[in-house]
Amino acid sequence: MYDLALAVGVEQMGKQGLLGGAGGGKSDPAYAPEGRLGSGLMPAVFGQAGMEHMRQYGTTLEHMAKIAVKSHKHATKNPFAQYRTEVSLEDVVNARMVAYPNTLFMCCPTGDGAAAAILVSEDKLKQLAGARKRPRVAASILTTDPYTARDAALPDVSTLTKAAAKKAYETAGIGPEDLSLTELHDCFASAELVHYENLFLCKEGEAGKFIEEGGGTHPGLGGKVPVNVSGGLLSKGHPIGATGVANICEVVWHLTQDDRAKERQVPNAKVGMAHVIGLASACTVNILTI
Repeated sequence: MYDLALAVGVEQMGKQGLLGGAGGGKSDPAYAPEGRLGSGLMPAVFGQAGMEHMRQYGTTLEHMAKIAVKSHKHATKNPFAQYRTEVSLEDVVNARMVAYPNTLFMCCPTGDGAAAAILVSEDKLKQLAGARKRPRVAASILTTDPYTARDAALPDVSTLTKAAAKKAYETAGIGPEDLSLTELHDCFASAELVHYENLFLCKEGEAGKFIEEGGGTHPGLGGKVPVNVSGGLLSKGHPIGATGVANICEVVWHLTQDDRAKERQVPNAKVGMAHVIGLASACTVNILTI
């Protein structure tokens, strides 16, 4: 509809923190004594999602702790990250428990931030002096869920993300095997774990196996399917309103071999995915190609 558009995301969180409830309240049966979401605060919601994955598939706390180790290691190469210090598996496992199975290092920090992206039509890009090839938006999908009775064990983050990912792959004409990198919404380590499967980066029930080192398919930098090479929300930070656009910025920098991604550059990056959810009520998946 327009030749030039600017998308901006910004957040000043102060001391608020990422503890907002997922809705409901005392009248919602999911929060009744027989419900399983407890307080409905985000640490509890994603803690429960992690526990349910453990119950169904035998996933362990150590699997999720390895996600935090990976992300903090990636962040050492990102000058924009809030925390740029490596942590060991022992550090993560033995840190203060916030909401089982997520310990302190498995939870995103509170922080301020901003990000912006400029969208340009192909015709306009040709008119710009010195314009070089830029990533193309191959798919941009927004999903919400129709009302259903709340799943008290696994929140709607799974169905939201799966629906968006399926549509995005169809629209872009690619599959998960074609991705060069993925920036996904890892507000907690357990969230990243379940999103491996929700985005079809691995098979159902195999997220624990996926995070294990070896075989070249792991989601670390240098693996076949690198995830959150920015450090993710766990160490890059999660200024909520800025996160979605920031994930797109990270993907663009890799696709264009921008100096801002130099230390953590994914080699020969051609296709990138950016994923974000909002309070388990909406999800966007964007696929960019170059």
